[in-house]
Amino acid sequence: MPLLFSMFCCFWQPGLQVTFTNIQVPRGSIYIAVYNRSDVFLDPNKACAKRIIPINATGTIELFLSDLPPGTYALSCFHDTDGNGVLNKNMFGVPTEPYGFSNNARPRFRAPNWNESKFVLPNMGGSIAIKLEKW
Repeated sequence: MPLLFSMFCCFWQPGLQVTFTNIQVPRGSIYIAVYNRSDVFLDPNKACAKRIIPINATGTIELFLSDLPPGTYALSCFHDTDGNGVLNKNMFGVPTEPYGFSNNARPRFRAPNWNESKFVLPNMGGSIAIKLEKW
């Protein structure tokens, strides 16, 4: 048993596995921001982790964030389908590109808040799934 445990420990790494589903356009990039405090939630300049994932297929893609210690987090993302580096919005401020939040929080007429989006990443790591959708 100790050998099996030692082998498992060599390959197991705590962190966060994020699965993005419902990718409809096979181009652009998904921009991801992870927050560890409620007072900076949705300010991408104050995110504790950021990633940009190039997209070249539809369906599902996975990302592993190994640099997150255990704690409470919230994640926001958007699929920049036209490659301009920003989440496009209409004249009313409604996003016109797919986006998502941890817990798949989607209030009808506003962005989700920290409490709706937060999740706990335990010592052993964890996983979440985010469905990308337009409003």
